[in-house]
Amino acid sequence: MIVSFIIYFCALTSIGVYFYHKNKNATDFMLGDRSVNYWVTAVATQASDMGAWLFLGLPALVYTNGMSECWAAIGLIFFMFLNWHYVAPKLRALSEQQKSLTVTSFFADRVHDKTGIIKIVSALITLLFFTFYITSGLVGMGRLFASAFGINYFTGVLIGLAAATIYTLVGGFLAVAWCDFMQGIFLLVMIVVVPLTAFAQTDGWDIIKTTAFNNNISFSLKPTIKELLLAASWGLGYFGQPHILTNFMGIDDPKKIRYAKYVGISWQIIVLTSSALIGLVGLGYFGANFDAPELLFITMTQDLFTPIVAGFALCAILAATLSTMDSHILISGSVIAQDLYKALFNKNASPKKVMWLSRIASLVTAGIALAIATNNDSSVYNLVNYAWSGLGSAFGPLLLTTLYTQWVTKNGALAGIIVGAITSAVWPYFGYETLPLVPGFILSFATLVVVSKLLKK
Repeated sequence: MIVSFIIYFCALTSIGVYFYHKNKNATDFMLGDRSVNYWVTAVATQASDMGAWLFLGLPALVYTNGMSECWAAIGLIFFMFLNWHYVAPKLRALSEQQKSLTVTSFFADRVHDKTGIIKIVSALITLLFFTFYITSGLVGMGRLFASAFGINYFTGVLIGLAAATIYTLVGGFLAVAWCDFMQGIFLLVMIVVVPLTAFAQTDGWDIIKTTAFNNNISFSLKPTIKELLLAASWGLGYFGQPHILTNFMGIDDPKKIRYAKYVGISWQIIVLTSSALIGLVGLGYFGANFDAPELLFITMTQDLFTPIVAGFALCAILAATLSTMDSHILISGSVIAQDLYKALFNKNASPKKVMWLSRIASLVTAGIALAIATNNDSSVYNLVNYAWSGLGSAFGPLLLTTLYTQWVTKNGALAGIIVGAITSAVWPYFGYETLPLVPGFILSFATLVVVSKLLKK
């Protein structure tokens, strides 16, 4: 199986090397000079969203708790459609008009902040939650390599980190976009083929339904308040994810966004349906006593295929993880270089200097995530949820209001960002069952409105 991974790594590195000479300045490195076609934008945007959660987290939840967990996926599809339809076109047009290279600089420009405080606070919050995002990817890859090859968990984490950083730092935004596009197509094929092949090895839906019934696992998709909150708790987050919004900013032709929307949503429906299917098929394939639900796909693949075929199939997890991590690593470096260093220390820094500093900063952020990932006790699902909720609560309300209104003030924006981030960050520690995104989003929006309206003078 190791041969499959080596071939995969070489292919990604080659793409990074190919795009190296296209990065002449910060605009090229951070946003690809807004030159990515709609097919690549569509698949890369969706692939950068999923991560190891697609293969490890969601199947485990469906296997353990039943179809009610699919409301997270339903919420993702519904709100991502809204994101494509209402956010992408306006963000693409306005960000180019304002010459914004990052989402944080876009916020500062929209509220006419000349002090730099919006950039600084937004950048720090982005870095905080992106670090958890990168950590979730490293944890997933460490478990992947440990399960597939029996190698040390930490060694697997190092291999995964090296794979993500090399082509990202070498090729910049264009390399990330094209790598994510190829990985998105690849994982689409694998996440469909593996559960269907496993299903063919079972006694069909009868054994799955019997196993579920005997273990009180429900197939019902009838929504309750809890399920609707679950859908909103994931779906609302789309409006505040910098790694997704940056892809909107990088498409070459704003008129092609409507085509990208349908390509992207179709991709998302297929992969999320197949992800849930892994959990359901696992009930028939393994029974209900599989003690490591997050390893369903890995174990299923190893059982079904020859080592070299299994290696390529398991590269799908790598694809989902890398396509998320590379965006986070790239944007982390971009906000440090563009929104912290240039804003605070050297406003006259040359575009080339900002580009190289961005590379260095990306590497430092990845190193911090590596230190956190040495603890293998973290749940991939919990890490992703924490980061997703924090970013969605902090930036979602601000993005929507700045795109469609002009009354948001600097103080209102700042207060909304801080309240949303803090609410989402501390909410899990109070033991509430509701995921933190819903209360964080609501409080952020309310704070933004109140401060902007009442304290405008």
